[in-house]
Amino acid sequence: MHGRRLAGLLLASAAGLAAFALLATDAPTPAVVLASGARPAPSPVLQMIGLAAPIAQEPSPATAASSDAAAEASLLARLTTLRESALPELEAFARRWPGRAAAMYEALASRWAQQRLHLSALQAVGRAPLEAATRARLRQQLLDHWADTAPDQATRWALASGETTQLGPLQDRWLHQDARSAALFATQLPPGDVRQALLEEGLSRWLAQDGPGARDWLRATAPSAELDALLSRYAASDELAREAPAEALDLVARISAPERRWTAWQALAGHLHDIDPAQAAAWLGRAPGLTPMERQRLIDGLR
Repeated sequence: MHGRRLAGLLLASAAGLAAFALLATDAPTPAVVLASGARPAPSPVLQMIGLAAPIAQEPSPATAASSDAAAEASLLARLTTLRESALPELEAFARRWPGRAAAMYEALASRWAQQRLHLSALQAVGRAPLEAATRARLRQQLLDHWADTAPDQATRWALASGETTQLGPLQDRWLHQDARSAALFATQLPPGDVRQALLEEGLSRWLAQDGPGARDWLRATAPSAELDALLSRYAASDELAREAPAEALDLVARISAPERRWTAWQALAGHLHDIDPAQAAAWLGRAPGLTPMERQRLIDGLR
């Protein structure tokens, strides 16, 4: 009998506590703070029934990538407008994230090249904290673009900065676009092997592209030892003897070295004879610079 009464009391007490819990749901639950200042993690049961706030999660890889892309785009925009003043920021970025910096410098070089800021881009790449191979690749891309868009500027930069290994390739691009200007540029170089090589190449291309114009310049230029090799090949050629014999005679006469000039006269006389034996002597009779004895020797050699 007493057992039944006790069970009834316990059951009533449990029901009362449950009712009290339902009435007290609006009261704030005091926050528990650990000694370290952190809140304890909610129990699995509370998380399951939704009575605990979700635990903050780390940004997903996709979100982080999107944030990085936005930051890089913002930096690139500043580099486009602020230019050199924003470079320290890019250099700091490269030191922190070297793996991503190469793409940033490549984008910078492309944008600055489009704005014709090749020199600034070369300087920026030159001091970039990148691998040597990456810097060399970006530098060559810039030089190629500069040579295609403004070869005269690129060639003058190479000369002024002592980049002699770049002079030939850069002038070659220039020759394809404007052989006359490139050849005349070579005449402004200081005497030496570089001037000689670039001058001969420039004049050869100019003669191939615009023979009359290049010959006019040669005929108006004082005889010079640095032109002798070119004149010996070109002026005494069968091609010029057929195209413009009078100009061929005039150009051979401008060879400064006597021995080389005489050899060229003999070659030209032979071509004139092959072209028209009856007219060869008449052409040689009008050749400038020949003494009567030299002229007769040439004519006799044709018989």
